[in-house]
Amino acid sequence: MSDILHNFVAGLGAVLAPGPILAIVAGVCIGIFFGAIPGISGIMAIAIVLPLTFYVDPVIGIVMLLAIYKAGIYGGSISAILINTPGAAASFLTAQDGHALARAGKAGKALTMALYASVTGEALATLVLIFVAAPISVLSLQAGPIEKVFLLIFAFTVVGSMTGESITRGMLSCCLGMLFAMVGMSPITGASRFTFDIPALMSGFTFLPVLMGVLVMPEVIEAVKRRRASPLPLSSSTSSNPDDKRVTWPEFRSVLGTILKSTGIGTFIGALPGLGSSAAAFMAYGEAKRSSKNPDEFGKGSLHGVAAAESANNAVCASSMIPMLTLSIPGDDVTALLMGAFLIHGITPGPTIFYEHTDVIYGIFAGFLITDLFLLIIARAGFRFWTRLASVPSYYIFPCVTVFAFFGAYTVNQEMYDIFLLIAFTILGCSMRRLGLSAAAFIIGFILTPLLEQNLDQAITIVGTDYGMLARSPMVWVFVALSLFSVYSALRLQRKSRNRRTAIHPHEETQARA
Repeated sequence: MSDILHNFVAGLGAVLAPGPILAIVAGVCIGIFFGAIPGISGIMAIAIVLPLTFYVDPVIGIVMLLAIYKAGIYGGSISAILINTPGAAASFLTAQDGHALARAGKAGKALTMALYASVTGEALATLVLIFVAAPISVLSLQAGPIEKVFLLIFAFTVVGSMTGESITRGMLSCCLGMLFAMVGMSPITGASRFTFDIPALMSGFTFLPVLMGVLVMPEVIEAVKRRRASPLPLSSSTSSNPDDKRVTWPEFRSVLGTILKSTGIGTFIGALPGLGSSAAAFMAYGEAKRSSKNPDEFGKGSLHGVAAAESANNAVCASSMIPMLTLSIPGDDVTALLMGAFLIHGITPGPTIFYEHTDVIYGIFAGFLITDLFLLIIARAGFRFWTRLASVPSYYIFPCVTVFAFFGAYTVNQEMYDIFLLIAFTILGCSMRRLGLSAAAFIIGFILTPLLEQNLDQAITIVGTDYGMLARSPMVWVFVALSLFSVYSALRLQRKSRNRRTAIHPHEETQARA
């Protein structure tokens, strides 16, 4: 514990410099900006800013990306409250109660409660990350190459089965990402794979054009298709009562228990790969409603509803870093993108990260907490400006996103080859979207496959012809059991979802099966 505190204080000293502070301020502004505009997610902001971080210190670059991530989640609540359009799926429940408050002339109260709950949830989850991640990494150091192979298989089953509504399509998306990751020369044997005698393919596919093409550009094309849709009006009615524009201390104290409980749920859900902020928000909201003395108020303008959803989905930001940093398992598309950012900066997430990059990691942790402070200040000071952003049509932003995507793809190697890759993977991303395949599962499969290859090669070398060694480690059996459980739980959730849809829309479900 003393080592953690010592390293954290050292990290705090590193991040309290002009460069990291400016990066945090810029990241918070960009995150709120993108999060507040419906149809533009924080992940898109991270993707287009990522190339700009190549030229700065890893602490500055990664802290900026994480600030965008955190602020983007809060920014989604602005459009959810003001125009009843969640910027992200995690803000769906915020829209239920927040917009009801806005229609009653209490938009300021709803926005303030969302901000306070977001910052509280993020800060507490960050403390959990700081004090839990390092001990978990010590445990995971006990895992050798054999255990890591089964750990990564567990990661693939979780990601493939929990991303998207269809397990089959999730698995297929993940396998597709693995297939593209294997193109090029093998780093282990030197053999060329799937190159078809094309010299350019010998080095494989560069991560950034793949990311932009599969994840970002299809969103741009979808926005172009929706360009004729009129922007939604802001809920502009205001109350003459000053208390309706702010959260009083008695009100905050009354919801503090809900915030703490929802933060705990969000932190737990975030630490489990594959679930994400939407699941956390729904579970916390359901628990808050179940334990409330006035459950009928939920969905009709309840401050407890806003606080539960926002504290839970923001707590996921920090806790989702735990499996990524300690086990190299990104839980969702955003953490997959952040893992790519770590790799680009020469930092490989995993058990050894706390020993090989101690200064960087604790600098990033300190930056997490400082980001919460700046989010509170910047969001509170600019309420009027951020609320205006929510009514800006998203198609004004997408030309800029396109330019940044092509610029970012080119700057990696400064070769036109990467531009052609971006175009090719954009076509692939659009095709995947049309077929219902998951871009997030594809990206995670693409990132994790080199780690699987490396550990599989080492494991085969260790085992030799004694294949019984694969079954001698208790950790192997734990990961096999977790893999089977993740597939079983995904099948169970899918069956429940199908039964629920059948109960609500029996004719549509019958037609879909036909």
